[in-house]
Amino acid sequence: MKLLIHGCGYIGEVHLKSILNYQLCEVALCEQNKARLEEVAARYGVKETYLSLDEALRHPFDGVVVCTPNFAHCGDLEKCARAGLNVMMEKPIAESVESARRMVDVCEQTGKFAFIAYCLRFATPYRKIKEIVESGKLGKVFSIRASVAGKKAITDAHTNYRTKRSLGGGVISDFSHEIDYSLWFAGERPRKVKCLGHKVVHKDWDVLDSAELLIDLENDVSLSIHMDFLQPYFGRSIEVYGTEGALRYRDNECLKICTNAEGVWEDIDVQCNWDHVYRDEMIHFLDCLKTGKKPLIDCKEGYELMCLIDDCVQSAESDRE
Repeated sequence: MKLLIHGCGYIGEVHLKSILNYQLCEVALCEQNKARLEEVAARYGVKETYLSLDEALRHPFDGVVVCTPNFAHCGDLEKCARAGLNVMMEKPIAESVESARRMVDVCEQTGKFAFIAYCLRFATPYRKIKEIVESGKLGKVFSIRASVAGKKAITDAHTNYRTKRSLGGGVISDFSHEIDYSLWFAGERPRKVKCLGHKVVHKDWDVLDSAELLIDLENDVSLSIHMDFLQPYFGRSIEVYGTEGALRYRDNECLKICTNAEGVWEDIDVQCNWDHVYRDEMIHFLDCLKTGKKPLIDCKEGYELMCLIDDCVQSAESDRE
């Protein structure tokens, strides 16, 4: 099989390395920044390159990995789908609810899919948490608390799209992994949200650099999520509380679980190999291309998550539930 990687920024290079390191398929590159395209192609020995998606789509591919900024996703998907190609799309699905809705329509009209790449669903710790929750070991889950923080999200980006509303930026949009995996664990739909958000440091931005989300789910489940672009470290943590026990996980530590009457916490080894995360995510996309099966997170689910992201932003800016 042969894939086109459209966008050679940080995450585009990550996917390229994964494809080449594990010899998953053939690959070509597309990037409008000529210097960046030449730099990445030379570094990894990729011979087939294009400066525009229109040019690239004149050639045969089995699928496209879209790694462009959020605001470009809708147009990129439409070009690929109307050219007869399925897409793996970096998260979040788009820069706005309107664009995300348009993407759902395009997929329905063309019969093509967009796999929205919320990669933490492929990480060992998060898969293990999902397994434990579904096993019933914690009893009825009623509360999930998550946090994510770090300047790294800003400094890693090759452009400033994360800092501008029109480009799909903002801490809630960029850190929507936490919303996705929390909903995945809970298995319930949101009923209402309340969000507090601020521009603590970046007063000149038109998006938030920190936020506290409180999301009320069906079946009496509460999500509480902290996000910020401010910390000198980059890290994630998750806590899940049930009627029969609890678990907690912090980056690069053991998963800890307590389900006994003595209140003793036990360690579960869940080392996360990020090379394997991106490998397994790409293998999932390739398998969907080969078999025609539904991707783990499709365009409709990406749209629903975009609606929730927008609800959180609106709540923060209007100071209303």
